[in-house]
Amino acid sequence: MNFSSLIGLLMGAGVMYAALTATSKDLRFFMDFHGILIVCGGTLAAASISFPLIEVMALLKVFIMRVLGRHKSRYQEVITQILELNKKATMGITALNEYVPNLKHEFLREAVQLVASGVLTEQEVRATLEQRLKTAEGRLMHEANMFRVIGRFPPAFGLLATTLGMIGLLQKIGQPDSQKLIGPAMSIGLIGTLYGIALANLIFIPIAENLTERTHEEMALRKMIIEGIVLMKSQVNPITLRERLNSYVLPKHRVVRKAA
Repeated sequence: MNFSSLIGLLMGAGVMYAALTATSKDLRFFMDFHGILIVCGGTLAAASISFPLIEVMALLKVFIMRVLGRHKSRYQEVITQILELNKKATMGITALNEYVPNLKHEFLREAVQLVASGVLTEQEVRATLEQRLKTAEGRLMHEANMFRVIGRFPPAFGLLATTLGMIGLLQKIGQPDSQKLIGPAMSIGLIGTLYGIALANLIFIPIAENLTERTHEEMALRKMIIEGIVLMKSQVNPITLRERLNSYVLPKHRVVRKAA
């Protein structure tokens, strides 16, 4: 579980609860069916037009797995594993095959398999891994951009709900005691805008930024893996390999000694 994202969501919910209770003691006032229908239904409809419906539905899984899922930096772990693999490679590149199942990082596992096959040259290994990196980056960024694009819709549909509320309000002008109806009708009409702004700025846009940041971090890790694997295949000096890998991380995260 990623407690940072979970705490952020709970804080957002807490802020909204505090703001709503400070505005009205009766929270049922904010439960406007028409506003919810227009904002949520309109957002879902627009998202389904923009993207395949199956991808829109899959965003819930993306949110659970990538935003709420456990996340930690693996730089030190991966550097240590590559140094260990480099040591094992002195017995022969093909000997790496027996260590592949023990590698937790999927991209590192694929990279080692390419090297262990003994078929591809260094240039071919680098080209293959770089293409796989671009493919993965495109897919991960697509998920982040989907959240970002969908985040544009709720405020617009919130404004639509408010506009409809204002139209209903204007219809009441001229009726008996209309001055007493204007205030409540206007407040209800603005609830749609409240839904739209909250949904976009507390849910969709933060999730998009979270996914973008994670994608950048994951791509940096994969670039380091490519560099390490290519150097390992060329059988460079272990110290050279270690320092080249350390150049991808800040000093406090560097591996300062050879792997045992």
